[in-house]
Amino acid sequence: MREGSRKHENAAACEAQPGRHRTWGPTAAVAAAAVVGLGLMLDTIGRSSATYDEPFYLETACRWWRTGDQAEISRAGSPLTFWKLQQVPMLWALDHLGRGDWIDDPRRFEPELLPMARASSLWIWAAAFALVALWSRRLYGPRAMALASWWFTLSPNLLAHGSLATMETPILAAMTATFLLFWIFLRTADRRVFAGSAVAAGLAFSCKFTAVLIPPILSILWIVSRWIDGDRRLWRIIFRVAAGMLAFATIMAATDLVVTGASTVTISPRSGDHPSLSGRLGPRAEAMVRRLIETPMPQDLAAFIRQAIQQKQGAPSYLLGEVRSTGWRYYYLVALAVKVPVSFWLILALRFSVNRRLAMAGRDWMLPALAVAFVAMASLGSARNFGVRYLLPVAPLAIIWISALAEGPPRLRRLVWAGLIFQAIAVVTIHPHELSYFNAAAGGPIRGRQILSDSNLDWGQGLRSLRRLQHARPELCDLTLYYFGDSHPRSYGVRGTSYEVRAIDQGKLPPTLEARTEYLAVSASLQWGPWAPSGYFQALAGVEPILYTDDTTIAVYRSADVPGISRVPGRR
Repeated sequence: MREGSRKHENAAACEAQPGRHRTWGPTAAVAAAAVVGLGLMLDTIGRSSATYDEPFYLETACRWWRTGDQAEISRAGSPLTFWKLQQVPMLWALDHLGRGDWIDDPRRFEPELLPMARASSLWIWAAAFALVALWSRRLYGPRAMALASWWFTLSPNLLAHGSLATMETPILAAMTATFLLFWIFLRTADRRVFAGSAVAAGLAFSCKFTAVLIPPILSILWIVSRWIDGDRRLWRIIFRVAAGMLAFATIMAATDLVVTGASTVTISPRSGDHPSLSGRLGPRAEAMVRRLIETPMPQDLAAFIRQAIQQKQGAPSYLLGEVRSTGWRYYYLVALAVKVPVSFWLILALRFSVNRRLAMAGRDWMLPALAVAFVAMASLGSARNFGVRYLLPVAPLAIIWISALAEGPPRLRRLVWAGLIFQAIAVVTIHPHELSYFNAAAGGPIRGRQILSDSNLDWGQGLRSLRRLQHARPELCDLTLYYFGDSHPRSYGVRGTSYEVRAIDQGKLPPTLEARTEYLAVSASLQWGPWAPSGYFQALAGVEPILYTDDTTIAVYRSADVPGISRVPGRR
């Protein structure tokens, strides 16, 4: 970067942050936002049952803590670090509190362990929160920091996933650190910061493999940044950026090896005969693939290869009443449109309209550029459309960018804080079930299920809600439940007959829809999503549920109201 450009940005930073003596007001606002956010999530963590895969992550962590075995999660296509960051504090505490028997049998003690695992994960949300506040302050000023903090706290999707023991919040925090450090590098040309950004990217990769998008996205931004700085020798820029990103990727890979302890595993647990390969490839290709899947390699690499194969194969996805196995290029655009509060879109439009009139510390164009590039690559590169959660890493970028409005003229400040009030109303009306949030334009979670399902609405979290409903109305214990999820309903005290369906199998469903009891209950991801046999719940079309669980993920019907289904006496 040229010296003149640095001086210009330093001057802009001073102009963007008048009155550097500061008051306690913005700092107090940030602290209050952190307390409110953590309080909301603490209130949430025990209200829902396990979401899909949470039991698997819980069992994996407990088994690893006791035996060191972590091969299964890599062969399932998931990385090694996110669940350790979340659950090690809990596991250590349980052993020291004399509750090691819970670790020894995590499936049995899942209802007790799960809230603890979620609480043990909240520090990662707090870390992401702090990074957003820091970046906003450095880029725009203290009032922007306060606004960004509150917008982060009152974002339904961030609250929803911040209170879960899944990989979404860990990668969000790690990618925010990566982008913040790379922004500093582009302003200062400090190679230590560049290396720090690569280290954060390596940690992000070991939290979720979406981080593979980081090097190509940052390469594009680096090229654009040098061009904006006045360097017009395009091929030289490309060559230097390519060399730099090769070093970045090397540090990223080395970091992954360090944080995973250089653990290795084979992609396949078996050797010799592989029925899944037999006859599908030529003899030479089959031998090469066999050697690949039987050769020990770094665990995250093996898991990434497995995940890449799964992405190539696709998986059932649901959008606007249609089910596909290859997804839609516009799926994530629809998901953003209906899962993000309308007030945020209005404030984002306002931010675009006044972009050039706001002071800042330099290169804030990176924020929308990063967000657009990430959404574009995710949309073009994925055939498995499972939810807006895949786009959560762009949320901090958007929040920081709109926070500049808090440093603008009084009229803009009033408008952006008014928008935040409407966002707060959205949270109040859905709490503690933020995972099921759909905005008002989509018609909320009841109408929203006609647009999206899966982890956008029902990720298997409704068993505690159903148990509360049965407690309030004991007659609902005479129930036949068709449940989508990775837990057993009886573990959470749900009474009645149940059929469980997982994403990898459809369990032991009856040949046709059957109600063995007076009442019938169905998970939204089965009735509206992609996981049930085609047409299996067609008999429910046009039948109004008598009620929903409080999180709206499970609809309850009177069996006599459903035409064409067999009713036979059942068991409770």
